Order: sequence, then C-alpha cells, then structure tokens
Amino acid sequence: MDPSNQSEAGALLDQLLESLLADFDRWFQRGEELLRCCPDDVMGKVERDRLAARLTEGQKSITATRSLVKASTQPMAVSMSAISPWHRLVTEVWGLAAKLAVNRRN
Repeated sequence: MDPSNQSEAGALLDQLLESLLADFDRWFQRGEELLRCCPDDVMGKVERDRLAARLTEGQKSITATRSLVKASTQPMAVSMSAISPWHRLVTEVWGLAAKLAVNRRN
C-alpha cells in the first residue's frame, strides 16, 4: 500500500474509532440519566448501584482507550474482547429505557 493510501486508511480508522467511542459515551451518559429518574419498582437500589458502577467503569475504559489512541503514533483498532462488555452495557441501558417506558405507560 502506498504511503498516501495508508495515511488515508489510518485517518479513516481514527474517525471510525472516535465515532464508536463517542457513541458508547453517549449511551453510558444516557444510562446514568435514566438511573437518576428510575423508581424502585422498575429497578431496585442495589441493582441501580451496580449498573451505575458498571457505567462508571465503562466510561473510564473509554477514556483510557482514547488516551492510548492519542498517545499512539500509529492508527489503532480496539479488540472485540474490549468492546463486547461495552456493547452488553449499552444493551442494559436500552433494557432500562424500555422498562421505564412501560412503567410510565402504566
């Protein structure tokens, strides 16, 4: 691959990764917002505290990943083993949003 194509590919990879990390950030923040307004009959306090702790850990992981990407002189990707827990956490946030929506309708 010639250097200009490699540079373009690296820039594209950086843009895609930042977009992905920003999306995780938004969902983790949304999860925290949902937890603040979540009544006990939707999710108990212990369960809310556990989800809040996982969201905080997820945000720390995103911040650490951004720092590593920024410190690298080469384009980076993030392994599926690192991203999978973040996806599961986003799925939990979606589930909480659905439960809150049903609760509001009742």
